[in-house]
Amino acid sequence: MADVQMTSHLDEVLEACDDALERALVAIGMAAEDYAKRGCPVDTGRLRNSITYAMSKHYGTYSYKDSEGKEYTDTTGQTEKNAVYIGTNVEYAPFQELGTVNGVPAHHFLKNAAANHTQKYKKLIEESMKNA
Repeated sequence: MADVQMTSHLDEVLEACDDALERALVAIGMAAEDYAKRGCPVDTGRLRNSITYAMSKHYGTYSYKDSEGKEYTDTTGQTEKNAVYIGTNVEYAPFQELGTVNGVPAHHFLKNAAANHTQKYKKLIEESMKNA
């Protein structure tokens, strides 16, 4: 009878899957940030330049500069596992996103970036998993 040895590579496979998922989330975050910036109304550039993405795995403090060179800092908190978020900390962003009763039209630049590109995001996930 021949000796048979079996070696488990489960840990390596799981690590490769985690790496692929992280690559996918980064790619989705970058794409969503780009879509949001394209749809964002621009006056000084502060709102557009403040739009960023954050992954649940990486949270903390980040900085950005507006078109006038002013620097701003924001902090992101812990979020759901395996998630990516786009957003801004600019105080008037909700008025631009949702509009106002005083006549500021809703632009939905964040909502549209998240909801209108799901096929692209699915493709990014598939590509990341194939290259695991």
